[in-house]
Amino acid sequence: METIERAPITGKEGAEIELHIAAEWTRNHRQRNPHGSISQFFGQEILQRLLQQPGSLGIRIYYGNSQKLNGWQRFIFAIANFLKKTLAGGVGEDHFILSAVTSTGMDLLPTNNQAGVTANNSEPQIFAARAAAANTSSNILAEQAYPCPGSIGCPQNALTGS
Repeated sequence: METIERAPITGKEGAEIELHIAAEWTRNHRQRNPHGSISQFFGQEILQRLLQQPGSLGIRIYYGNSQKLNGWQRFIFAIANFLKKTLAGGVGEDHFILSAVTSTGMDLLPTNNQAGVTANNSEPQIFAARAAAANTSSNILAEQAYPCPGSIGCPQNALTGS
């Protein structure tokens, strides 16, 4: 992956994302990973503990999997990934979509636009149209700012395989 030259990390990285784009991207992920996780929740206490560490300017989220693959499985996955990329053209850019969550587990979504999920889609609607009475148009969604690999500041350590 090509490295994108960017300014040093400042703590202002990340961007709001519109609901219809977030809904499209999460639908695309579900189609590529029909039996995989679609989200993970982290409570504010652990996020604040991470952010309050001296020198912390943000949080990097890694993809991980608890199952170790043997040589044969790695070979099969390599072939499958090759076929997805070269024959099917079905490889896109991965994104994390971040949403605030209420105590009842509802996503606090923007109310000024609609999810881009069509009525003929057989999948269940992941996002509620309105999360709760406290949901206002000031709610936002966010996405990743600096993907790794591919941008400046990507560390080389045990988590990156370096």
